[in-house]
Amino acid sequence: MQGGPGHHIASTNTKALWISVFLIAIYFAFEFTVALITGSLALLADALHELSTVIAISISLVALVLAAKKPTPTKTFGYIRIEIVAAFTNGLLLLGMAIFILIKGFQRIFNPIELPAIPMFIVGVGGIGLEIATLFILYKGQKESLNIRGSFWHVMNAFFGSIAVIIAAIFVLFDIFVADAWAGIIFAFILIYAAYGLIRDSIAILIDAVPKGINLSDINKDLTNIKGVINAHHFHVRTVSSNITTFNGHLVVKDFKDSEAVLRKAKEILDNKYNFSLSTVQIENERIAEVDLKKLEYRNQ
Repeated sequence: MQGGPGHHIASTNTKALWISVFLIAIYFAFEFTVALITGSLALLADALHELSTVIAISISLVALVLAAKKPTPTKTFGYIRIEIVAAFTNGLLLLGMAIFILIKGFQRIFNPIELPAIPMFIVGVGGIGLEIATLFILYKGQKESLNIRGSFWHVMNAFFGSIAVIIAAIFVLFDIFVADAWAGIIFAFILIYAAYGLIRDSIAILIDAVPKGINLSDINKDLTNIKGVINAHHFHVRTVSSNITTFNGHLVVKDFKDSEAVLRKAKEILDNKYNFSLSTVQIENERIAEVDLKKLEYRNQ
């Protein structure tokens, strides 16, 4: 059986990324050309930012292509987790851009240079239109995939960059050239905020941290309240990819005759209440439990 909701989501996201990278690549070529003709450093810097967005989305596309590969005996989840690595890479790229812009921005404050206002304004307005269209294309996908969110934030930052260019152009029109530097610095802090979120979330997934909103104490309480269960232990919850969260745990029962009923109820709780994609529950009795039940206690960390 082929296809299914997951396949449809991946296909839709891939199409959205292809359209986005095509549009931004065209705009980059246009802005880069204008920057070279006018000699505007501001436009050149913004064009390089657009280029970084093209690179970031290309990384996301590669990740989606690899993630679509089928699992193998040595890679049982296939390459689906590559999207998390791509999101982490995008976060580092955003952080690097922010540091570069901050350095250049503070240099410009003390040594402002003369800039052509009209080309800056025209290119900024054109960029806003293109970036709004691209954000609209990526909006749904970024809710479903951390990888797509990385690309979405790159375009969002490009959008703020275009606004910064327009505002700076208006000030430059009145020979206030330092406005270009301040716009860049504000923009850099927006980049840092976006980078922090991506790096934080991707690292949490890569180290198998318990996902946000999941409380092991609550799960323990729900599972031990199942009729026939006397204790629970060895809980492991992890995010494999944006759409797959797994659970593993052991349940201690009074009598193995209760095993099937316990498993059915546990699966119902784990699937319906906690929305786990994959759940593995091991049934034990007191004689073969892998821990000292008297010492076991789940605390909310």
